[in-house]
Parts: sequence; C-alpha cells; structure tokens
Amino acid sequence: MNSGPGAPLTVAHVFLDFGRGGAQGLALDTWRHLDPSRYRPVLVCARAAGASVAVAKTLGVPVQVLGRLRRPYDGGAVLALAAALRGNGAAIVHTPLYSRVAPYARLAARLAGLPLTVAHEHCRPLTPTRARRLADRLLDRMPGQRYLAVSAADAAWLADQGVAPERVAVLPNGIRVEDFGQQDRAAARAALGLAPADLLLLIPARLHPQKRHADLLAAVALLADELPRLRLLCAGSGPLAAPLAALAAAAGLADRVHFLGQRDDLPRLYAACDVVVLCSAIEGLPLALLEAQAAGRAIVATRVGGVAEAVVEGRTALLTPPRDPAALAGAIRILADDPDRRARMGAAGQALARERFTIQVHARALQDLYDRWLAEGSERRRAAA
Repeated sequence: MNSGPGAPLTVAHVFLDFGRGGAQGLALDTWRHLDPSRYRPVLVCARAAGASVAVAKTLGVPVQVLGRLRRPYDGGAVLALAAALRGNGAAIVHTPLYSRVAPYARLAARLAGLPLTVAHEHCRPLTPTRARRLADRLLDRMPGQRYLAVSAADAAWLADQGVAPERVAVLPNGIRVEDFGQQDRAAARAALGLAPADLLLLIPARLHPQKRHADLLAAVALLADELPRLRLLCAGSGPLAAPLAALAAAAGLADRVHFLGQRDDLPRLYAACDVVVLCSAIEGLPLALLEAQAAGRAIVATRVGGVAEAVVEGRTALLTPPRDPAALAGAIRILADDPDRRARMGAAGQALARERFTIQVHARALQDLYDRWLAEGSERRRAAA
C-alpha cells in the first residue's frame, strides 16, 4: 500500500479483459480527470489484455496482464490477483460487479488486506446464476465492501439482491461532452453516402440480445411504406451480427438498414442522424443516451433501468415500453413528422448533458466517495481496536 505523507493512493482497476465497452471507456475517461495528488490508477487484466489496453498505456496507467481465468473456475487466480495487488501497492480495488472477474478480485483484495473494495454495478445481468448470487452474498459480508450504482434503479436492484443500502452510492456515468456536437451534419452525411432528405435513425449498441435490435427492425418495417426516406444505422459489433442482417433482409429492409460494425467515429454518426434509438430490455445508465444528448439529438428509448434518469421524458426523449415494436414505431413517427420538436429536444439534451453528465463531475464525485469510504473504514477499525 502507498506510504508517505501526501503520497497518492493506488486504485487497482481489475477487469477480465480490457476491451471495447462502456465500463472500459468510462474507466479511461475517468483516469484522465483524476487528481494525481490523490489517486493513482493501475490496471490489472485477469485473463488477457484487450483492445483498449494501448489507450491505457498512453495515459501512463501501469498495466499488468495475468493470463488467468481461462477455465470455468480458477482458484489460483485469487492468489495471482492478490500478489498483483500487493505488488502494485494498491489501497483500493475497483471492479465491475457483474464481470466474471469480480468475485475473484473481491476475494483477492481481502486476502491482500486492502481496506476498500468497490464493486461497480454498470448494468445488472440478464439472469444471475444461483452460484453467483450465493458468492455475492458471502463476499458482501467481508469488511470494506462498497458498491457504486449508475442509477437509483440499479441501487434498488442491489437492495433486492440483499445489499445493505448504506453500502451503496449512486454515481451517474460521465462523458466527455466536448467530444460531441461539434461535427458538421452535411459533411457527416456525405461521408456515409446519405442524402440530405433521408430520415436517419441511429442505434449505437452492441449486437446483443439485451439491446433488442429485432424490435427496432420490426418498427422500421412498420414505418417503411409511410416513410420512404427512413434509414437505420446500426453501429456496433456482437454475436447477433449475422442473424440481424438476415432478419433485415427477410423483412425487405436490406436497402434501409446498414450494419456498420464497431466504430470509432460515434460523434460523426450522431451528427449525421436525426434520432437516436435505444430499445434495450435491460440498461443501467446508458452512455449512448448521454452522448446522444451531448450531440444535440432527439431520442427514442425504452423505459428500463436508469434510462428515465438519463433523460427528461418528453423534453429530451420519448420513452416506450420494452419489447414493443409498435410503440417504438409510434414514437419514431411522432419525431419524423416534427423536425422543430427534434431540434428543441436536441437543444434541451445538450443543456442537460453539460449540466449533469460531464466526466469532470463524475471523477470528482468518485474521488470524494473513495475519501469517505476509506475514512469510514478507518473509524470502524479504530472503534474495533
């Protein structure tokens, strides 16, 4: 553990792999805005490096890759992680709660004698297994366990799973709002080969069952005849790439739906589109919606998880029930017919993002929580002694 007066405390961020994802992107952006006199991040990848490790290194974040957890169960990974935590002088472990690595990282932190473990609940799993629920309950009883929830809805979920509310803090996600809303719309459309008159929808999401792309394809099919200029961009990769492309073709939408794969130019895609759609069955506090608002785009989304906390319903977004293509189509139709309303919603969304969802606000609040939780732990240990 760090020593010496005024030395920053080391926070070990433990991931299974550090690939492309919301949790990894949030970590990278947060590291850029930590106060170096207070906290120093290190990255520990339990299994493999991942595509975002190179970015972490450019930020000066030390990276350690352990090559463990390649089997369904790997008890030795706990010892390897504990050794890595001690070797890095960590005072805090910070790990995504519902990652496969989390139980190993939390137990390793206890074995290494760290005073604080932060389990970050980005988005609850579709169905936690019985073994995982049991492991989480046992780990929750260890000293120094704290939880970050990205929304009040997710904090309520944790309470339903038996986590004591006093161990949970709600910390909304943050984004680099300055990256969005600066691109030229006409140039962005021209780069994508789209006509100025096209009505463009964008869904920036992994091609995963949780995101319910099939519902959006069904909604586009419902609107096809009355909105001949309607187009849909799907930005993201995932296991459903081939099935969704086949579904679009079978519905006669091959010329309207464009699967772009993984993209690094989301600000340009937001600039090009008219409406951002997110029709997930489960969400935490979606970064995509924060980005869409920062880019000044109207939103149609499903009312799940913390979505209603990320937007202002009716003012920056229209919300619909999940798994309801007809309702999605109805909301898209409302905005398709009203460009002035789209513009008003976009302007309101930009103001909201700049006020509440900057990465600077997120990073300051996170460091304050670290301070508070470490102080509470010290008080408990003194009282026990």
